[in-house]
Amino acid sequence: MLLKGIKVLDLSNLLPGPMCSLFLADLGADVIKVENLRGDLMRSVDPNKSKSPYFAALNRNKKSIALNLKTSEGKLIFTKLAKNADVIIESFRPGKLHSLGLGYEDIKKANPKIIYCSITGYGQKGPNKNKAGHDLNYSALSGLLDVLSDKPFVPGAQIADVCCAIIAAFSIVSSLFYTGKSGKGNYIDASIFNSALSLISIHIAQHSLSGNRKTILAGSKPCYNVYKTKDNIYASLGAVEGKFWQSFCNATKRHDLLSKQFESSAIKEMKMLFKSRTMAEWMKLNKKYDFCCEPVKKIEEVINDEYLNNGGAIIMLEGIKQVALPVAFSAFAALNYSRSPNLGEDTKGILSGMGYNKKAINELRGKGVIL
Repeated sequence: MLLKGIKVLDLSNLLPGPMCSLFLADLGADVIKVENLRGDLMRSVDPNKSKSPYFAALNRNKKSIALNLKTSEGKLIFTKLAKNADVIIESFRPGKLHSLGLGYEDIKKANPKIIYCSITGYGQKGPNKNKAGHDLNYSALSGLLDVLSDKPFVPGAQIADVCCAIIAAFSIVSSLFYTGKSGKGNYIDASIFNSALSLISIHIAQHSLSGNRKTILAGSKPCYNVYKTKDNIYASLGAVEGKFWQSFCNATKRHDLLSKQFESSAIKEMKMLFKSRTMAEWMKLNKKYDFCCEPVKKIEEVINDEYLNNGGAIIMLEGIKQVALPVAFSAFAALNYSRSPNLGEDTKGILSGMGYNKKAINELRGKGVIL
């Protein structure tokens, strides 16, 4: 496994941090989820048979230790763990862990090579650093919602959160490479708001020059749009390159549309054209002429897709279907996946490995330091 031997302490909860450490865990890193005695808030979201599908999907391949960091013993245990860790991920408000004596500068004294990643809404600096927020707020404030639609709506997926998780994981792996070469640690300030902003980088560049708030890929052009078919199924057309648009015109025998690829006025004609055939007919044409046309699938269709299930894109753990790490590597045939941990499931084993005996562990549990 690519990250075998890398030790990660994950103090985060909800979505961005846990998804970040999920990528690392899937790649073989030893991830210990450090939870308070109540556990990650995601554990209680929409639980099914005592297991939340939200939590299960984000926390496979990890261990869990339930630790009260407000106690001196809890801080000591965490510091001991941090001495032998490579990475720490946290999502508290700026300054919170520093106030507990567990901030980057504190941990750096015990472990100079530590890579410490803080994931927050607006970063560690600036007027909004202590402001509360969620994915919808970051998407709204960054302009992401504005470019998604003329009328702001609530996206069905947490776009900003997931983007930040990916960027944070990329930054951590980059820092591991840096540390391996320099012997020095690194502090990573990951902002969900800035991550959302990065998603509309081409829109910002375009607007700065032309004043247009949307790109040609925003559904304003006939060649890149969504249309309803004769049998009332939505089809996505992505014929943005000239060769694909030409293939589309050839397939439909509508050569009069060749010059109208980017003319918004042609969208009405396109709607009528797509209404003239069923989805099956469009798929048959696309297979023959190759013009980037696919159906807009319902999630139940995706979940039950034979290719996705048999091809490893969707896996089953704990009776819950989950999306596997979306890459493949030549170095090994397949990635290994294990279920998400119960709260504090690995506390005893982790402490025993640190030298705590049974009596000491029971005493810590009795004092409310561990679960």
